[in-house]
Parts: sequence; C-alpha cells; structure tokens
Amino acid sequence: MPRGSLSGICLIKTDASGSKGSLVNEFGIHALDFTVSTDRRKVRLLHVIDRMNKWYIKRILRRDLRFLFLNKESAQDRWREVTVEGDTTILHNKKYHITYTFTEIKNEIDQ
Repeated sequence: MPRGSLSGICLIKTDASGSKGSLVNEFGIHALDFTVSTDRRKVRLLHVIDRMNKWYIKRILRRDLRFLFLNKESAQDRWREVTVEGDTTILHNKKYHITYTFTEIKNEIDQ
C-alpha cells in the first residue's frame, strides 16, 4: 500500500464447501480471515484487524480477493491486474495502488 504494508503467511484450505483462508503476520496475529464460495463468486470476510476494519477497506479487500480467485491465470480489468509468474501470483489494484503478492510454499520432504 502507498503508506503502509502488511506481510505474513496466507493459509488457504479448500474442501467441498469452498475455501477458507487466513492471513497471519510474523507475530502470529490473525490479520484477516475469509471464506470463498465453491463457485468462487462470493468472498466473505470473517475477521479483520481493527486498523483495517472499515467498511470501505473491507469492500476493497473483498473485491480484490474475489477477482484473484476468479482468475487463475493472468488477467486484468479496468482497476485490477493479476500476473502469474511461476509460483508467484501478483494482484495489483491500480485504482488504490495496492499490490498483493502471493508465493506458493512448496511442501518438500528432504530424504
């Protein structure tokens, strides 16, 4: 974001009822909990930290996450652009100058 940032680990679990996700920062604090419907058209924010718990911020987050989950490949519309480069997915909100960067963590077992 232009005047701040939020980093951490985003955990997402998908099952028959949809996807559930949580963003946890470096200190173990849940910054954001959300659910995504099975058709990926509805994103519901369950918990948002106090600093971001404003209706206008939650609306932006909800719309950005919905756009991200609907577009698995690189895509763009008037205000958003999704770029997929290897294991990294970048969503850039052009209107509000917010960039979300997701990097997949591989679960590899060393033998």
